Amino acid sequence: MAEKTAVSMAEAIRAHCAADEAEIARLRALGERERGRLIESACEAAAEIYRSRLAAGLPDVEPAPWPASTWEFLRKHAARVRG
Repeated sequence: MAEKTAVSMAEAIRAHCAADEAEIARLRALGERERGRLIESACEAAAEIYRSRLAAGLPDVEPAPWPASTWEFLRKHAARVRG
């Protein structure tokens, strides 16, 4: 029984990975405008969720701090841009 469950789990994982790969390929094929619309739609959805949270009386969301690697990337990028 446990072996059958492990096989089923492995098949589910493979199917999920294949679906992810197909979705990534679809996103890479999008044009610049399509990607822009997708990003805009995601931002609008996030804003709606945030407004709904506040309307429901839930506390304000505190974002997690950026990791040190992000700060380092931004520091290097800013230095390159400045000159």
